[in-house]
Amino acid sequence: MNQAYQIIRDSIRRVLAQKADGEFLVAGYQKRGKGADQVVSKSRLVEVYYNRGDFPKSGGSQGGPNKHNCTFRIDMTAAEPAKGDKATINDPNATAAEVAQALERMKASDLLADKSIDELFGHVYRILMAADNQDFDLPVGFVASRWVDQFNKDEPIERGKLTILTASCLLTCSTSEDVEGYTGVQAGDIVDVTVQLETDIPGKAGTETGA
Repeated sequence: MNQAYQIIRDSIRRVLAQKADGEFLVAGYQKRGKGADQVVSKSRLVEVYYNRGDFPKSGGSQGGPNKHNCTFRIDMTAAEPAKGDKATINDPNATAAEVAQALERMKASDLLADKSIDELFGHVYRILMAADNQDFDLPVGFVASRWVDQFNKDEPIERGKLTILTASCLLTCSTSEDVEGYTGVQAGDIVDVTVQLETDIPGKAGTETGA
């Protein structure tokens, strides 16, 4: 049986995929049909992970349920065709003008990837914070206090013919985790064994066993 935070994680993936509208792919869940060609051309990917959790002592008991403050990490990746020519940059025989042109093209690729990742975060943020998604399609009250926080971008890197830029944000929310305790062992039939001492015969004792 999945715990509440696992159910929420899977629901976040599903909601993002269903609301992506062809703007990005979601790792672990894909909606077939609308916008498939557009998704491939945009080369943008979103991944959802459970990052950490807090269980405040004031929010539960040994028998449960216990309050669980969850943090999920949303990783985003955008790729753009690399326009720069590293061979020219590394060529000792290249002229200053050729190197400058190659660097300019590389910078243009970085800026396109940066623009793409900003657009991607915008889509993800609007979906996660939309009023109709506050429960992530789960029963009312299952998720509380959801909030998107700490958006960070990494440096663009060149991978073959692509310029790749990654970014991430955190999503926090609260839920309740049930505690499944140990049920114990069921008692079987009880056998009553009684020892009776014969007091009128010195040195001898008898036993009487009854069920």
